[in-house]
Amino acid sequence: MKTEAHRKRWTVEEDELLGTKSDRALARKLGRSVGAVKGRRHHKRIRFLKPWRPEDDKVLGTRPDSQIAKLLGRPTYAVGWRRRKLGIPYRRYERRPWTRDELELLGVIPDAEVARQTGHPLSTVMFKRQQLGRPKPDQVMDYWQPEEDKLLGTMPDAEVAKRTGRNYLAVLKRRLRLKIPNRTPARHVWTQAQIALLGTMQDSDMARQLGCPAHVVTFKRRSLQIPTARKLGTSLKPWTPVEIKLLGTLPDEEVAIRTCHSVGAVIQQRQMRHIRKASPKLLHWTPREDSLLGTGPDGGIARMLGRTLSATIHRRHRLKIPAWRPR
Repeated sequence: MKTEAHRKRWTVEEDELLGTKSDRALARKLGRSVGAVKGRRHHKRIRFLKPWRPEDDKVLGTRPDSQIAKLLGRPTYAVGWRRRKLGIPYRRYERRPWTRDELELLGVIPDAEVARQTGHPLSTVMFKRQQLGRPKPDQVMDYWQPEEDKLLGTMPDAEVAKRTGRNYLAVLKRRLRLKIPNRTPARHVWTQAQIALLGTMQDSDMARQLGCPAHVVTFKRRSLQIPTARKLGTSLKPWTPVEIKLLGTLPDEEVAIRTCHSVGAVIQQRQMRHIRKASPKLLHWTPREDSLLGTGPDGGIARMLGRTLSATIHRRHRLKIPAWRPR
């Protein structure tokens, strides 16, 4: 049940006070909740305007608007609006040389504090510190123990990260900094001797010999366009153009019988050439059947030819034959 404060209507005098002070202070003054005041202000599209003090106006134009906004705790657009309203020209950042005292602060105190004291932008302070090769004074160092360094390179970096409680990127950076090679990478690195064995044995046998999944061997062999090793008893004769034309026109078993290839070889050759498998339910249309399309209703033609109605309509549309209409 709503309270009396929630049911109380807003007056014109109360609406005029919105945005003149903080929502919390105005809620105490009006005897309403902070959420009610904030919701009413948003409904009226009234922004909270922090009053400008004379000392705030004196800072305008002395630095870029973004720096003054951070200094005064205001949005950048509000600073620009106030500066243009007072007719103060925009002050661009002037690149000035670093003094010796300013350079001594780099790496001693945080970059944000250096930027505040020297007036240089934070990005310029960070770039100058990195250019001088000085580390951040407030960085968090998670030092490695000798027993943790001994794990690097002996197992994948992901496993080292799991055992040491660190993230993968920290382990990778530490191993590269110590110049330790990755002897057990998560991704298989192929040597010339291993590539020479591709196609000389079955992919599963080679994967078992290398200690990696079979699909890794298959992908590498296919990427190099190396044919698979055939089993004993299969035909090694090459495919002729006449045999290739049979792929997809007949079932794979029928093509295997006619070409004296194995069914697996027929399937592999058809898939390698991106040829669809022949469907036994797909009957080719003859010229006589095509001549009957459009001479009568599609349903009657379908029953006459022993085909489905959808197949008959699809064939007629494909040949751009108009539908039959009674005269």
